[in-house]
Amino acid sequence: MKILLINPPGKTSFIAPPLGLMSLATSLRNSGHFPKILDYLIENFNQDSLFNDIQKVDLIGITSVSPHINNALNLARLIKKKFPDKIIVLGGAHASLLPQETIENNPFIDFLIRGEGEIRIIQLIEYIQGQIKLKELDGIVFKKDGKIINLQPKKFIQNLDNLPMPAYDLIPFKKYSLYLQSQFQPAITMLTSRGCPFNCIYCSKPVFGSSIRTRSPKSILEEIIFLKKNYNIKEIIFYDDSFTLKKEKITKFCQLIIENNIKINWKCETRVNLVDQELLNLMKKAGCYMICYGIESGNQKILDILKKGITLEQIEKAIIITKKAKIKILGYFMIGIPQETEKNIKETINFAKKLNPDYAQFSIATAYPGTELYQIAEKQGKITKDFSDSFYALTRQKKIISLCDIKSKVLQKYLKKAYYSFYFRPSYIIQRIYKIKSFNDLIYNLKGLKALLRI
Repeated sequence: MKILLINPPGKTSFIAPPLGLMSLATSLRNSGHFPKILDYLIENFNQDSLFNDIQKVDLIGITSVSPHINNALNLARLIKKKFPDKIIVLGGAHASLLPQETIENNPFIDFLIRGEGEIRIIQLIEYIQGQIKLKELDGIVFKKDGKIINLQPKKFIQNLDNLPMPAYDLIPFKKYSLYLQSQFQPAITMLTSRGCPFNCIYCSKPVFGSSIRTRSPKSILEEIIFLKKNYNIKEIIFYDDSFTLKKEKITKFCQLIIENNIKINWKCETRVNLVDQELLNLMKKAGCYMICYGIESGNQKILDILKKGITLEQIEKAIIITKKAKIKILGYFMIGIPQETEKNIKETINFAKKLNPDYAQFSIATAYPGTELYQIAEKQGKITKDFSDSFYALTRQKKIISLCDIKSKVLQKYLKKAYYSFYFRPSYIIQRIYKIKSFNDLIYNLKGLKALLRI
């Protein structure tokens, strides 16, 4: 079967290779199918060109994230109107978290895949072709005889090493490298685990579940070697929610990098309570140049409301030992959290300046489907039916919703204040100039300045 996998168009401050679609593509290819990827976050949308591609395929798969769900649905509607006999399948986080509403309100969607799609899309095709029966499916939603059939996902993929390497050859590799927030070029993203055992109220973990499943250090190393050999990659950006969750795995990974003399720069995201000095020193030796920490707030009560499971003391300690390991730090901070006051926001801004990470990213709390924040926003009547006003963080739209008692316009002013008061401190500017040691450092900081001036 010929299959077109589409990442729909949309405005976003974040562009990265569609790892989910790339993984699906390899799975499809290994099963004898012929996939093609179209990513309209990086390619210009051309209707004639799209229709020309669709004429040649049997099935269209569209991924969906909540900030771009309307774009995904509009695209599906457009395709179905022109090609009523083509099979349209919707997947991705939004479809997984709100399957019933999505399939019920959008009759132009033929099937919806919930959760991990690498195996389910193969089974769905086999079902469509009459090779297997309905009872053999799971995680699939569709309408039959006017009734919605919602087959619950039975299990997650346990051994991630069994998943094939993403289809890097199906994307315009060099284009993504220009958009990634990387210091070394060319760069690429990588995912080495799925699932999260923590309970932060702003995270939609039901897509991958609470049970952490990881790739082996050997598998990760093999992919890095492949990327270096075939694409001359200089930097890996690990997108795991908590990269250092399993210390033994990361220790072994770093040891393999060092033992095999692999020269690669990389950065990751993790929690402040999942690092220690020994591990950080090893990570630095293995090429880690930056860690992104979810700090969120400078007030312990707000951290507890977020169910972060960390303390201000743990945050301060992690920053100190990371600096000691000579690893750069990006701190994530959030404002507009339920029950937060203007005093609390000021505490967070001051805490960020006190910690003085190399970089700070501030955002307004956003209620994504599948999160506890979403449930709170629903009870407050702040979620629009079409989600058009609900997702500020990724789309940078002007209208936002406030999840606390502070007005939206005031939150936007505090967001701008947070950025400007952090980055335009004379001491910080001098510090940044002093730390520019290479052309890459200069370019990275200029990119950051350009992004800052757009806020």
